[in-house]
Amino acid sequence: MWNELVSGGETAIEGLLGRQEDLTLEFKANEPRDPIFLDGSLSQAGKKILAKEASAFANSAGGIIVFGVDCRATDGIDQAEKLTPIPSIAKAETSVRDAAAELLQPRHAGVDVVRITSLADPTSGYIIVHVPRSERRPHRSEAKGQKEYFKRIGSRSYPMEHYDIEDAFRRTTSPILALETSFASAQSINEREMRFNFQLGLRNEGEVSAKSISMQIWDLVGDAFAEPNYTTSRNEVSVYAKRHHIGAPSDFVIHPHETRLFHKFQLTLRRYPASNEVQLGNGPLQSGCIRFRYAIGAENMRVVEQLCELTDIELAPLFNAYWR
Repeated sequence: MWNELVSGGETAIEGLLGRQEDLTLEFKANEPRDPIFLDGSLSQAGKKILAKEASAFANSAGGIIVFGVDCRATDGIDQAEKLTPIPSIAKAETSVRDAAAELLQPRHAGVDVVRITSLADPTSGYIIVHVPRSERRPHRSEAKGQKEYFKRIGSRSYPMEHYDIEDAFRRTTSPILALETSFASAQSINEREMRFNFQLGLRNEGEVSAKSISMQIWDLVGDAFAEPNYTTSRNEVSVYAKRHHIGAPSDFVIHPHETRLFHKFQLTLRRYPASNEVQLGNGPLQSGCIRFRYAIGAENMRVVEQLCELTDIELAPLFNAYWR
């Protein structure tokens, strides 16, 4: 929507009439009783509105604020009703741009402010503010008398609860580990059997290094895991309550945006020339023949249970390597 509004001008703004406010869209009009702009500059009320909505969007899914559109409730639903161009639009844009850089703590460098002039009067118009979801969240409003963190729920912005703020801060100081899988190191056993390393890699998508890394694997489905054989000797491996617990040594660290090999299985691939059938373990090589649930843990990281299930496309390199 942002690009369409920037390129479409007042016609695109007019096209918003009848549009409902939602998770990522907010309309604001310059109310005479409590104006957002005074002589082209943001009023104290205007600064509070901008800071509140910018905080909410930055802490949630991101969004766009449109100044100069009146929004009214119709059948209990807020939607854009009419255009209310802002006077002294050039000055107003500068005021919003300056405030956007100062009214959030920490500052959000990704906020973009654009003015759209009115066709009837080039000195008036609309201001659109794009606030992307921030990787440095949570952001607090620094408007006078409003030192709060906000979040977006539906078409409204609300103060964040204590647990919301706590979770948001934890995300900024925690690693984010994601699983990657691959196959490598084929070894021929005999003319119809080969052994492969099924590798588990971990990618750190967070902004802090991951330490004290561990992984749990359970519900190993498929004949490939009939006799799991762990080959990474540095890891501490144990089995309890049908879960494989894998703990990395203390010096194993994954830095931000780095991917490292964490663990691996050895799996046997069998080929039957008479039928051209290929099996992984004792079962056919097909989608879902490697499937398990897992949970990754690290220092200060929240453990989340997930499912790994390899598709035909992901298994294709294994099949192709066998037939070279």
